Amino acid sequence: MEVISGKSNKLIVCIYEFLGTALLIYAINLGAYGIAPDFAIAFMIFALILLAGPISGAHFNPAVTLGVYVSNRFWRQDWAFFLAITFSQLLGGLFGILLVWGSLVNY
Repeated sequence: MEVISGKSNKLIVCIYEFLGTALLIYAINLGAYGIAPDFAIAFMIFALILLAGPISGAHFNPAVTLGVYVSNRFWRQDWAFFLAITFSQLLGGLFGILLVWGSLVNY
């Protein structure tokens, strides 16, 4: 919503938010089984912000999306886009959980 090109590429923004949220959930949950979980989570969020920041704003959290939406002065025009991003993040979180489950099923 805050990225200028985001309004013209709504599908791409939703895809980036979906994948970013899924990978962040994956890193958080697999971090519990690693040697340095804090470093793994920090590195993942750093890499995701570098990759998706210029395209989608790199929210990866519905609470951040809600905060950006509320602080936006054109909030009445962006409600459908807000719902699309939030829905993409929720689906991305579920997909990230499925990725973790698939990775740890035989662990």
